[in-house]
Amino acid sequence: MERRIRVLVGKPGLDGHDRGARVIAAALRDAGMEVVYTGLRASVPAIAAAAVQEDVDVIGLSILSGAHEGICRRLLDELKQRSADIPVVVGGIIPAVDRQPLRAMGVSAVFGPESPLGAVVETVRALASGQPLPEASEPEAAPAGIPATGLDHTAICVKDMAASIALIEELLGQRVAHQEHVPAQKVDAAFFDFPNGASLELVAPRGNAGLEKFLEKRGDALHHLALRVKDIDAVLRRLDARGVPLIDKVGRPGARGHRVAFLHPKAFGGTLLELVEAHEEPAR
Repeated sequence: MERRIRVLVGKPGLDGHDRGARVIAAALRDAGMEVVYTGLRASVPAIAAAAVQEDVDVIGLSILSGAHEGICRRLLDELKQRSADIPVVVGGIIPAVDRQPLRAMGVSAVFGPESPLGAVVETVRALASGQPLPEASEPEAAPAGIPATGLDHTAICVKDMAASIALIEELLGQRVAHQEHVPAQKVDAAFFDFPNGASLELVAPRGNAGLEKFLEKRGDALHHLALRVKDIDAVLRRLDARGVPLIDKVGRPGARGHRVAFLHPKAFGGTLLELVEAHEEPAR
């Protein structure tokens, strides 16, 4: 009986989101392969040891943390120390600019966001059997991140909106451009607009428990960055499919009649990130 292809799927690093890894593991199993999954936050030496012990044909890594270069280098070194010649495939949030350096390092194939599952399966099958890789094993067409059209605003959370507006007006030498209450978010918002299209937002809670807690802990402080995007729900679906941690999975009403959504701070290195879809250009 012909031996089934065995693949180890590893989730190294500190990020705790393994949806993408589990999707890949399921696709490989559906293709008739045996999959060994090491689980969340596996160490690089543990992945290498498990690959040797399980006698796998291919190692697949899912990395969302941005540490792909260091992780892959350490894994290749660990395999070399064990005299293990096992092809390594890496996928996740891998910028296009990093793919060739990873290949030069010794990684057999690199997949960015939204890569077709069929391409991943066929690449693993080719590597396991020693066949040439499919020509389209590393598609470049899919966007490698959030397709932002610009910086929409930077937001400061404040306790006293009137006092903060007066302070910023004096410092900037310009009047506040827009103020409103946003019932959907339980906040008051005020905007100072700049010629390049970006804004400074002041936001104060009116029943928003999260912002009230933020003020108790940090006082008036920078709260989030906001990027302008088109078709916010499509962007959120792509991010969710990649396992990016989201606070909002669909857009919701925001200030100035825009639709907005927030990513979890874990998705952006600890900084809260807002996406803004503007149906109409705001008055500047």
